[in-house]
Amino acid sequence: MAQMSREEAEKKIIDMQSVEISPQTQDALNKPLELEGGLEQKDRDFLVMVEEKISKGEIQLFKPGTLLNTAVYQNLDEQAQARAELDAYNMLSTIREMHKLWTSGQKETYQLSNLVHKIRITKERLEEIGGDIYII
Repeated sequence: MAQMSREEAEKKIIDMQSVEISPQTQDALNKPLELEGGLEQKDRDFLVMVEEKISKGEIQLFKPGTLLNTAVYQNLDEQAQARAELDAYNMLSTIREMHKLWTSGQKETYQLSNLVHKIRITKERLEEIGGDIYII
C-alpha cells in the first residue's frame, strides 16, 4: 500500500471538514460504551459514598479544600500540606467528571468505571504515604 503524501493527506482532511454528520450519528458517537457486568463492588461503594458527600455539601465540586480532613491536614508540615492541596485539586477535577457522568445517567459505562477506579486507587495510594488526609 502506497503511503499518502503530506499534501494529499492535508487535502483529504480539508475535504472531510465539509462532511455533515447526522444528529443521530453524533449522538451515538458521543454516548459512552456500556460496561458489561457493571462497576466492581468496591468502586460502586466508593462512588455512592462520594455522591452522598456531594449531595450533603461535604464535598464542594469547586473547592479542593473540602476534600481535606482538616484534623490530619493541620498536623502536616508545610511541604506535605502543599502536596495534599495539589493532590486534592487534581482529585476534585476527576470527581467533577465522575459526578457529571453519574448525574447525566451514564451510570454503567467504561468511562465512569475508569474514573471511579482511578480516583479510589489514587486516594488509597496517597493515604498510604500521608495518612487519612482526605474525607473520601
